[in-house]
Amino acid sequence: MPETVHARHDMVRASRYDVVIIGAGINGAGIARDAAMRGLKVLLIEKGELGAGTTSASTRLIHGGLRYLEHFEFGLVYESLRERETLLRIAPDLVRPLAMAIPIYKRSRRGRLTIRAGMILYDLLSWGKSLPRHRMLSRAETLKRWPGLSPEGLVGSALYYDAQVEFPERLVFANVQSAREFGAEVLTHTRVTNLAVEDGKVSGVEFGEWFAEADVVINAAGPWIDHVLAPVKSPKLISGTKGSHIIVPVFPSAPANAIYLEARSDGRPLFIIPWNKLYLIGTTDVPFEGDPDEVRCEDWEIDYLLSETNLALRRAKLTRDGILQTYSGVRPLPYQSSTRRHFLREHPRLPNLLSIVGGKLTTYRSLSEECVDLIFRKLGRNSPPCRTATEVLATDNTD
Repeated sequence: MPETVHARHDMVRASRYDVVIIGAGINGAGIARDAAMRGLKVLLIEKGELGAGTTSASTRLIHGGLRYLEHFEFGLVYESLRERETLLRIAPDLVRPLAMAIPIYKRSRRGRLTIRAGMILYDLLSWGKSLPRHRMLSRAETLKRWPGLSPEGLVGSALYYDAQVEFPERLVFANVQSAREFGAEVLTHTRVTNLAVEDGKVSGVEFGEWFAEADVVINAAGPWIDHVLAPVKSPKLISGTKGSHIIVPVFPSAPANAIYLEARSDGRPLFIIPWNKLYLIGTTDVPFEGDPDEVRCEDWEIDYLLSETNLALRRAKLTRDGILQTYSGVRPLPYQSSTRRHFLREHPRLPNLLSIVGGKLTTYRSLSEECVDLIFRKLGRNSPPCRTATEVLATDNTD
């Protein structure tokens, strides 16, 4: 992994910034890069390691959100597919195509016609993409390609392409490095302890004995957003859900590409994905109201992921003894909302404070562009054009 950016408090070169960003997950890192590239004086503050929260706990897919079509979130799917193509272009060392198969069974909630209609719409919404179009496969073709799949009730499958970022932390690091090259300052292992309010605005942020003045403050703390807002008594913004994964070595009947399953027990989406010469299996999705720093993969989640994998791939026979690692994270979803769309939450009593609610790994760049456009409007300044969709992200592939 790349070396983490560490900065000491006495290395901060200024006491006033155009924008202070709290949280260096993928959204905070992307906002810092875009803002710095457009000439703003930026300070990015992270309480731990870069990308160590929800970003690193993701399923590590860059995807269009196929299942969002069922909820008629066509705009979100279109944006995601466009951004998937952008990331394949600007970060080719980190974001790579990934073949994905959806087995279709007689018992499946979504039959062959439904899946085919979704695949056609998915292709149409990503018109002009570089990835191959979908293919519908017969039962015989499916079992020939994936002989490990359970044949009972199998009627066929769909094969399509999304993308994968094996190490999302490296994507965060690449954005932070680019931000620093354009003048941004970065503090890691630095916890913001207070938002100072003066004359109806957030005048700056406190961290330890230090204080940084800010014209605009961006709260991009993910599942910790409400913690950051506690000093200003903001209404609750986040209603998190926990997602857990397990990592296992190559196993009998392991597929050469990713498998997108419908779990037998509850119908939830489940992924079995080749990852770093191993296999990543997930995810769960359960409400979580605790401390995001204490989130853990529970025993029942491990049992669920093992059971569903063994049902889908009959020769897998995975057990707890074969698990190399588990990990969990909290999705910072909007409070009392079922959408996976992000929001730039403005605070009416504090007009120079913005909170980033929700968001996906796939769409971090477009979210950042939208946020920086809004920062310039709040600053009352004309914005230079955004260049993050065209300028390649330099990456460090050293381990």
